[in-house]
Amino acid sequence: MEIIIFILVGVLGATLPYYLHRKFNVEPVKASALPSLILGLIFYFSPIILSKSLHFHIPILFFGASFVGMVSKKILPGYLQVASAGIIFTLLYLNASSFFNGYGGGLGTAACISVLSLYGIKKIKSLIRFISVKKKSN
Repeated sequence: MEIIIFILVGVLGATLPYYLHRKFNVEPVKASALPSLILGLIFYFSPIILSKSLHFHIPILFFGASFVGMVSKKILPGYLQVASAGIIFTLLYLNASSFFNGYGGGLGTAACISVLSLYGIKKIKSLIRFISVKKKSN
């Protein structure tokens, strides 16, 4: 059950800044920082009503996923792609965050890997289409 909550937080953390930037023209850094600050303050000042694990990880996960939401629409043009990157970020956060020690910010590194993986898939699909069209024309 916690995994589902974490995935939902990762998706919301990624799509909310992306939405604020695209819909209300808020700068990407501000679109990431404002919801993260609000959520962080809520969790900081509220009593622990969730499990300690959820209470600790949700603000960090949301903040890290908001880095994904700062992506340009030229790189990830749709909300579904940003949400998918949020899911990838969540899985990286839960399973591999200890590997990022010494690589600068672990959250930023995981967000970068999440976005680059989807961008790479998009480019590979374009390359496959290009190769198949080229073969048909020969």
